[in-house]
Amino acid sequence: MKRVYLWFLMLVLFTACGGGYRPPSLAPVQVEQETPNIIMQHAFYGKNDSLFLILRFEDVREVLDVLQAASSYEYTVRNGVGAQSTVVTSDSLDLPVRSITDVEGEVTVRMALPGSVVQEPNVLQLILWNVLSGQERMGVKFKLPLTQQMLRKNYLLEHAKTGKPLFQNYVTTADKLVVKSFGGGTDPVNVQRFAADFGPALPPMAVEKGEVPRTLSAIDTKSFYPGDTIRFEEQGLYLFEPNTAFTRGLLVLPNHYPQITKTEEMLQPLIYLTTSEEREALLREADTKAAVDKFWIATGGDKNVARDLIRKFYSRVEMANKLFSSHKAGWATDRGMIYIIYGEPTNVSQVGSNITWIYRNRETAPYTKFVFTKKENTFTENHYELVRRRDYEDSWYSSVAKWRAGKINM
Repeated sequence: MKRVYLWFLMLVLFTACGGGYRPPSLAPVQVEQETPNIIMQHAFYGKNDSLFLILRFEDVREVLDVLQAASSYEYTVRNGVGAQSTVVTSDSLDLPVRSITDVEGEVTVRMALPGSVVQEPNVLQLILWNVLSGQERMGVKFKLPLTQQMLRKNYLLEHAKTGKPLFQNYVTTADKLVVKSFGGGTDPVNVQRFAADFGPALPPMAVEKGEVPRTLSAIDTKSFYPGDTIRFEEQGLYLFEPNTAFTRGLLVLPNHYPQITKTEEMLQPLIYLTTSEEREALLREADTKAAVDKFWIATGGDKNVARDLIRKFYSRVEMANKLFSSHKAGWATDRGMIYIIYGEPTNVSQVGSNITWIYRNRETAPYTKFVFTKKENTFTENHYELVRRRDYEDSWYSSVAKWRAGKINM
């Protein structure tokens, strides 16, 4: 659906350009071959001294239909992240027959762990097996740290319309959630709202201080009881059960997020491609749509190239929103910035709290390595900061220059 939307967005963009231009409807579009990128999202609650996990798997690139391809999974709880850590418990299970409530392209796994293994430093290590064409099998590995505090969370947030758990750490102002309690409790869930006024990421060579941690004050506080429907009328950061061991943050953004639906939203990520003078000029334009049109057509040199640039750039923005949303929109995070400008890394590895992205030598860019460090954040477990270095300057300006020259094979 998102590819259909992006195509529609480009049609709208260019049919409003001067001259009444229409992209050729029958011209074939060259689509580069992509490999699957299967991610795992999780929700959980504690009940009767057990931890109940709901795990959702999907290919965010929509290359592989995980609902049809996934065949089984195996898991191991080890007392550490390494493959050589001591095994605490393990099991291997076939996936159940899909029900009609499963979502196309996604598969959901439910499992329970005894409370005795849910403690630091134990880590749940899981492999999801997928059967590809020709009966070739592909295993995808995931890790989930376990803490004793997880057992104390006795509620789930579910989508009011579908009854499915909320997995991601963001919702929109159009979403409605229901509080579902486990264990028979009737205590309310307290929710605080904060302003989400965080700026976009600084360039990778900007070694001066960017965002400085600060104390945030709640704008308002509400309480919701089991069965209550929660409506998010205001954008911002919402903190569920503050000052507890199982607090959870949610970023609330406009309807249709993580997709880009308005020209104002198209303008924001251009901060990574423009100078301060250009941004000021774009912001001064009374007609934001005309300003965005003008920028991309000038960048591409002609409307056909501009169309391809738009497709690639805003597809990356949408993917960054989906993968890297934290206390701010995914495109505005450090990982989102690098992903948008450089694209998919050649190799991703994680050691401890550090994630390393490597871009191998290729025609359009030399070897580059970025390291992101996980930072404590009350609102999210998905906050990673780039280790900035001055020697990124040449690589950054070279990559931005390629965008500005209309080169899309990046």
